[in-house]
This record gives sequence, structure tokens and C-alpha cells, in this order.
Amino acid sequence: MDAIVDRRSTTLAPPVPGRGRTVTLAGALLATTGIGIVLSTITNEALYPAQRHYSTFADTISSLSGTEPPDSYTVQPNRLIFIVTMAVAGVLVLAATALLRHLARRRLVIALAVFGTGLIGIAVFPGDVATWHPIFAMACFVGGSIAAILSRTLLDRPLRAFAVTLGSVALAATVLGLDFFADLGPQAAIGIGGVERWIAYPVLLWMVLFGAALMTAGAHSRV
Repeated sequence: MDAIVDRRSTTLAPPVPGRGRTVTLAGALLATTGIGIVLSTITNEALYPAQRHYSTFADTISSLSGTEPPDSYTVQPNRLIFIVTMAVAGVLVLAATALLRHLARRRLVIALAVFGTGLIGIAVFPGDVATWHPIFAMACFVGGSIAAILSRTLLDRPLRAFAVTLGSVALAATVLGLDFFADLGPQAAIGIGGVERWIAYPVLLWMVLFGAALMTAGAHSRV
């Protein structure tokens, strides 16, 4: 990960005292967020009442907070779990973004900021909010996908290839999840719920990978 530990890189600002700890903390926040959302989502899906027939084929992750209008309904504690998880995740991502703002290229910082804002947005406007939720969900999907791809500037091989692949998969799934493709391709085969998970889980896996790489680089820079 030369961009963090090597001054020859043009990606980062000149070394400053405590930079290693800053990078380590940013990585820990991102990895914790990725792991936390995965575990929270698994738990939330398991707790969903069987009589409501929640389906990973037909229901999106956001449906855990409230189903789409016009016939919306909400279930507790699933709604609360979703809202708290996404709100905390958004704050952690924005905190990591602030820590990396002088160490990473502006495009990556902006993408991370959009991603974090999207997470907070879907917490404030859950799945049963017709107008605003889709906007913040799209910001979350696109921001996270692009951030994964742009993180290649801070990663060495082979991690760089993993980050670009995960981001590209998520971005492609975002396109294939549009209403235009409702009866075509992946949506017809695995449903909107399945497609959305092909967006979310690659980004979450990237967060763990990228966070671990940052923590490793930060630790090495202090040796």
C-alpha cells in the first residue's frame, strides 16, 4: 500500500505527525461499519415475523424499516434496528472520510462523503418514505460503488483488483436494479431484493478489505 507509507506517491499529503494513527483509525471505522451492517442485516432478517413473509427475492434491505408505498407497513423492532444501524454506519463513514480528507484524492473523499450521507439519509427517511428514501438509497449505492473503485489509488496489488472488481459489480448491479430492468436479466431471476444485495454486499465486503488495508498501512507507518 505504497500510497500510505511511501512519500513517492502523489495521492497523499506530505507525512505529518500521527498520520499512522489517523490512517489506522479510519480503517478501523470503515471495517467496523462493513462488518456491523452485515451482522445487523442478518439479525434483522432473522427477527422479521414469519407471518409477514419477508423475502430476499421480493423485498429490499430497506423493507426491514418499512415497505414501499402505497400499502406500506412497518414492523418493530426491525424498523428501529435498521434506522439505528444505518445512522451509526453513516456517522462512522463520515468520520473516516474526515480522517482521510488530507490523505486521499478528492474524488475518493467525495465518494465516501456521498456514501456516508446516503446511509444517514436512508436512516432519516426509511423505506416507507416514497420521495426521499430512493434518492438517498441511490446516493448510497453509487457513492459506495465509486468509492470502492477509486480506492485503487491507495491499494497495492492484488487488493487493488479486488476493490475495483467489488465496486464494478456493485455499480453494474445498481444499473440492473433500475425499474427499466424489472422484467429483464438479473431482476427477473433473483428479484429486486437479490439485485440490491448484489449492490450492498460487495460494497460492505470492500469496506472490510479497504479498512483492513488502511489499518495495516497505518501500523507499518509507525514502525
